Amino acid sequence: MDSARILRRAGVRLAFALAVTAVFAFATPAGSITYGDVDSGHTYVGAMIVDYPGYGTTEWCTGTLVSSRVFLTAGHCTFDLADIGITVDEVWVSFAVDVYAKGAKWYTVSSVITHPDFYWGPTSDPHDVAALVLSKPVKGAGLGRIAPLGYLDALDDAGVLADATFINVGYGVDQDFRGDGVRRISYSSFLSLHKAWLYMSQNVHSGSAGTCFGDSGGPTLYDDRGTEYVVAIVSWGDAMCVATNINYRMDIPASQSFIYAVIAAYG
Repeated sequence: MDSARILRRAGVRLAFALAVTAVFAFATPAGSITYGDVDSGHTYVGAMIVDYPGYGTTEWCTGTLVSSRVFLTAGHCTFDLADIGITVDEVWVSFAVDVYAKGAKWYTVSSVITHPDFYWGPTSDPHDVAALVLSKPVKGAGLGRIAPLGYLDALDDAGVLADATFINVGYGVDQDFRGDGVRRISYSSFLSLHKAWLYMSQNVHSGSAGTCFGDSGGPTLYDDRGTEYVVAIVSWGDAMCVATNINYRMDIPASQSFIYAVIAAYG
């Protein structure tokens, strides 16, 4: 996989992090999500935590609670768990602001479901979406609101996308490739819209921030007059997390048929 298609999953950063550990060993710890702030408001955004063989428990990806038991995340976060040696009882979800804080609750997972057509390769639509089914319903966290079908196209037709700003929420590493298990928020400006993709700028020099490794699967939110819609989920971007974040759309038929089928099956 070339560097332009670096997936923003914690597993990808494990090897990378080992290579840069010496460089950042004495850096001052900063927040996850690039150039972001601690977020206590998006209580339905959680961390996917796995027990990585030979490494231990680590924040792997981010996701959104979209029903009492269904946690929406990216397909590339789940499709190879078995190949890595991670079983379903070694996967958890936490909605804590700090997932490593004393008393933070971790929910067990009963099923891992990757979109049946997921394929990361030379394709315009890899179906990069998945769901974790929690063993028990989550109470009090709220739910993420999936954008209606064709929502981004409608915004584009209305001429509002060019100046749009999107909200990123996640638990991934920061601009210094440091992660601390804390949920954070940042903002990205619109670049372009494609059949399955939303491209956004995360260039801090032009006033944007963004996402990085470990933010995969986390929501891209658009605030429409006080209602925040999940319009996409974090998928990939440039290797150093300084230019572009490219997220998979949730308002297209391939995503919505999968999401709502899982919700109908598991509640």
